[in-house]
Amino acid sequence: MCGITGFWNKNNKPASPEVLRQMRDSMIHRGPDAGGEFVEGDLALGHRRLSILDLSEGANQPFHSSCGRYHLVFNGEIFNYQEFYPELKMKGFQFTTTSDTEVLLYLLMSYDLSVLHRLNGFFAFAFWDKEERKLLLVKDRYGVKPLFWTETEQGMAFGSEPKSLFPFGLEKSMDESRMDEWFFYRHVSGPNTLFKGVNRFLPGYYQIWKDGVKLEKEERWYHLGEQAAKQSKISDPKGWYEETFLDSVRLRMISDVPVGTMLSGGLDSSSILYAQHHLGYKDLSSWNLMFPGFEKDESGLARQLSELYGVEYNGFEYVGDELADLTENIIQVSDEPLMHFTDGVLLGLSKKAKEKVTVLLTGEGADELMAGYVRHKVFGNTLRYSFLHLLNYIPDRYLTQGRLKKMKRYLSSGNPEFELMTNANELYLSDLKNLNLEFINILPEYRVQLLEEAKVYFPKDRLRQLLYLEMHTHLCSLNDKNDRTTMGASIECREPFLDYRLVTGLFSLDTKYFSTAGKGKWLSMNTLGKKLPDFIQNHEKVGLAIPWADYFLQNPVFRDHLETMADSPLFQTGWMAYIDVKKAVEDFKKEPSVHYPLMRSLFFNSFWYKIQFGS
Repeated sequence: MCGITGFWNKNNKPASPEVLRQMRDSMIHRGPDAGGEFVEGDLALGHRRLSILDLSEGANQPFHSSCGRYHLVFNGEIFNYQEFYPELKMKGFQFTTTSDTEVLLYLLMSYDLSVLHRLNGFFAFAFWDKEERKLLLVKDRYGVKPLFWTETEQGMAFGSEPKSLFPFGLEKSMDESRMDEWFFYRHVSGPNTLFKGVNRFLPGYYQIWKDGVKLEKEERWYHLGEQAAKQSKISDPKGWYEETFLDSVRLRMISDVPVGTMLSGGLDSSSILYAQHHLGYKDLSSWNLMFPGFEKDESGLARQLSELYGVEYNGFEYVGDELADLTENIIQVSDEPLMHFTDGVLLGLSKKAKEKVTVLLTGEGADELMAGYVRHKVFGNTLRYSFLHLLNYIPDRYLTQGRLKKMKRYLSSGNPEFELMTNANELYLSDLKNLNLEFINILPEYRVQLLEEAKVYFPKDRLRQLLYLEMHTHLCSLNDKNDRTTMGASIECREPFLDYRLVTGLFSLDTKYFSTAGKGKWLSMNTLGKKLPDFIQNHEKVGLAIPWADYFLQNPVFRDHLETMADSPLFQTGWMAYIDVKKAVEDFKKEPSVHYPLMRSLFFNSFWYKIQFGS
């Protein structure tokens, strides 16, 4: 919905309004409709608004209590905010807006942190208590809404994007200690980022900063394992799932601006479109990426489903100079390196959607929740897992399918727990050996910690351990992608599959409901999936993919970078100097399909570096 930022100076140094505005307006794309600020003494709070609920000026932020003690800047939505009106009115609160921000302010004034578990939505907010000189920072359960923070000799600062912290005086530079994880896993997990001094706020956590700008407490207010263990037994999982999902969609349709759906033609987004149609919503629109002539193009399915439900279909293709421009644009918006490589086209689609809607629903999260990726099948069946390890004894020349060769590389470690950690990887141990990079750290503390936590709640169940791990790692990277690619176009992205009732309930169910047979996602396929037309039910699962190998060689902008990337300063940084980039480029040009995984990593990492650091 918005962008928030702020800072608290040490030694009672007065807060600079000019610095706050630079921080705030670095994210104007997150909130082009209004900019607000609160500066008092050594503290400053800033807000950029994307108007979605209550479009009046009275709903602009920061929000202040009538007594002047409490102040709030909030990014996100509380979808169940209307259910709090009766009890808050009973407490004597009088409402001047119809925004969820005012509800959140009064809830925090009444219940403080204890109200967090009652909130259904996504959010990141800062709540200032002037009397106690206490600053509370909170992030939602699954990290849908971003929040970053830093602490320096000058003070502490926070913001919705890393770029908002640099005007505070933080130098923009790479943290070389995080390069190992970035290169191997494509994403820096947990509380770390690739920028020195920039910390990522963890999902389901809060911080309390007290007078003197001291971090008094940092605690986890939502713990997936604990909450799933406390969940009441679900006697009818299929009925519960369908009812809860439909209600999740209903809540996420709450808006005072038009709402559309990002539609791929797959099960997840099609289920959302079905739910909207089933619930009786009108004036719907779907937004789809087209890849004409590419085997993974699903635009025909998306158009057909849209027409069936009477939904306005909008499909777009991005190639050539437009794709190059979007790739540069999304790198500037995202700050952090791209992990999924579809970010540019999703930004382009969001820009098109912004011409008609301000909110988009997406099917993100379903695969992580219900074992929907093909790669999950490795752990979906113990017999299959044992059989796949026979690949280690078959010479590569007899493996004609690229997927089988990739599987052999993946399983070569012989360590099931390491395989869980690298399930979403494109690079494996054998690749590091070929690059003479066997010395880098490929056991990041946060990933190891979460896998150990997963083993506590799902002992001896590798598939469930994997899903638990991915909810705290891979999904966080997807949430970051969704946030930047949509907010970069001033669009709010909502994920019905990440309603906390669905997530917690699913993780409480028996493993038999997580069969990876067929398309996986057993509960979804056997409930809403059965109500979708045959052309969706019978279509083979296809993930969103772009033929980058072709574009690297054919697109003039990308080809130019390919030919010159060996000269990038990135490859003179730390251990990256050991990589023979020139050889990698030549190998790729000779056999693009074979060397594509490594080239995609080298290409995008260096392209990101050029855009972010200008060299």
